[in-house]
Amino acid sequence: MATREENIKKINAKLEAMSDSELDQVAGGTYSEVAGDSRFLNDIGTGCDRYGATRTFFEYGSISDEVSDAWKKAGVTMVSSWGGQNKYFDKNNNEISRNKAMKIAAKAFNKDFTKLDMQNYF
Repeated sequence: MATREENIKKINAKLEAMSDSELDQVAGGTYSEVAGDSRFLNDIGTGCDRYGATRTFFEYGSISDEVSDAWKKAGVTMVSSWGGQNKYFDKNNNEISRNKAMKIAAKAFNKDFTKLDMQNYF
């Protein structure tokens, strides 16, 4: 049986091999994605706190609101869904992928998207 670290390495290798358009099709959502968003938004400097999936599960309402506010600081509107797919919108209210939202947010805070450790946000 593979260790957790070995499984993460396998997943990351598959993600790295995917094109941006393939990554855009990866299903997201849920309280777990909100937790990942909090860590991403913290790393780029929005002031959002960092949350894990377990805490987000139990405190979804307040954490989701904090994450949504942090996305707004980065020029993205996020509509969360506890059990479904979150939705992301650009400044023109066009729905965009989570990956695209992250790129917009990183640029807004002058962060190099390619240097962020994406495994921390899933």
